[in-house]
Amino acid sequence: MRIVATTPVQDCFDGSTVFTYWFDTVWTPDLVQVLRCLGELEYFSDFPRPFFRLRCGSGLQVKGVVGEDNCQVILPRAEREVIRESFERCFAP
Repeated sequence: MRIVATTPVQDCFDGSTVFTYWFDTVWTPDLVQVLRCLGELEYFSDFPRPFFRLRCGSGLQVKGVVGEDNCQVILPRAEREVIRESFERCFAP
């Protein structure tokens, strides 16, 4: 799974920055489970559109839907660029 595009989303009032990340494949239940190695994963497989949310100790949050080729990434104010680069390295070829 590789990142193919990143687009900014309207910034939040709390100082965080939100991006939509687009991937070369869709999220599957197995790919979602791999995110567990990055932090606390919540996976709602019983929803009509299975939803996942990842919270990392760094303050990074990832939200997405199984079957879609994108997710929203919320970056914290502190260490924003370092955390962003670290997240993107997880999807480098």
